[in-house]
Amino acid sequence: MRGPPARKSLRNWWRTSASVAVLGLASGSCGDGGPLVPAQVTVAPGTVLVDQLGVRTVFSAHVHDRTGVIMPGAPVTWASTTPSVMTIDAATGVATARGQGVAEVVATSGPVSGTASYEVYLPPDSVYEPGHTYFGRWQYVEYHAGDLSLVLSAPHGGFFEPVEISDRTWGTTVQDRNTQEMARAIAAESRLRTGHEVHLVVSHLHRIKLDPNREIVEAAQGNPFAEYAWQEFHDFIDAARTVVAQEHGSGIYVDLHGHGHEMQRLEWGYLLSAEELALSDAELNHSQYVSQSSIRTLALVADSSFAALLRGPTSLGGLLESRGYLSVPSPMHSDPGDHPHYSGGYNAREYGSRDGSAISGVQLELHWTGVRDSADNRAAFSRALAGALEDFFLIHYEVDLGAVSASGRDR
Repeated sequence: MRGPPARKSLRNWWRTSASVAVLGLASGSCGDGGPLVPAQVTVAPGTVLVDQLGVRTVFSAHVHDRTGVIMPGAPVTWASTTPSVMTIDAATGVATARGQGVAEVVATSGPVSGTASYEVYLPPDSVYEPGHTYFGRWQYVEYHAGDLSLVLSAPHGGFFEPVEISDRTWGTTVQDRNTQEMARAIAAESRLRTGHEVHLVVSHLHRIKLDPNREIVEAAQGNPFAEYAWQEFHDFIDAARTVVAQEHGSGIYVDLHGHGHEMQRLEWGYLLSAEELALSDAELNHSQYVSQSSIRTLALVADSSFAALLRGPTSLGGLLESRGYLSVPSPMHSDPGDHPHYSGGYNAREYGSRDGSAISGVQLELHWTGVRDSADNRAAFSRALAGALEDFFLIHYEVDLGAVSASGRDR
């Protein structure tokens, strides 16, 4: 067993914009001008999720009269419904995490109270063993630990639509159908061919709840539970890349998607635009394009030219095209032409080697017909991709994916 550096703690995971209001049954001010009576208490933050014991969170409350006007200086008393999970100072509203579970924060002023939800989630120990599967909170994210120098993720194929996560109201929310199933088929085929395991990270949340291929603001849109799942997804990829770098020195990250473009062909995204892919090989080999690509590290050490790595016969597109799957870029389709093309998104930027990291990456967009549309076609494509990846590693890394020792190191 081995473990990468400990997963980053999220400590306080909340949004101050959230608040919970509870309306009381008390009347407002008396008709004769008597003292105002609290009618409503709002508590902020309205939702808190922490992942360490001892973490402190400061809550605040606003007390309103029956007309909604804030009553400054109105006394508030704080309490916890479950002290084994969270305790709170009755006078100050400072809460402290005590144990895993869910509690309510209760702020009382006169006859009315307001509440906020509070959860302590303690993630399991981040020691990952190849061939074993690990889950995040509520199994929103899954990590299958591997021993190969190959990391695969499927961010948009999930089905979960939990009520605690509000629907995203902007950005793309359409599911990439059958990409989760495809990722598992690829992992299974690689296991069958090599006897070893790829690193596989899957988001089980529907894209209407979370988009892990976007930065966190667009991805989660302020929901603390979606933000936590986003962090778990990326922490798992970080953990996998750390293992690959430590045990193999280099590797490949593939972010798996599905596209709905009219042209039925594979689209390989290297962070290069369609206009840049339309350049000649001589122009494309310029250092500026190498530096901005998601395979920068590989390009700097490979025997092949950069243009050949992108669209030559031994490129990923070329190797798949030789197996019967039209691809762009490739020898036959050096650039997208007038057709739309996905050049790579957040994950390719973060986990490829544009920043000089050891792991190079690519976004793979799968068309529907003949690839994702049936179990038989997914199985056939998985065989083709697994074979292409083996060839790619052997040619450009001089690594035989089947020759991995028990410790995970290449023989």
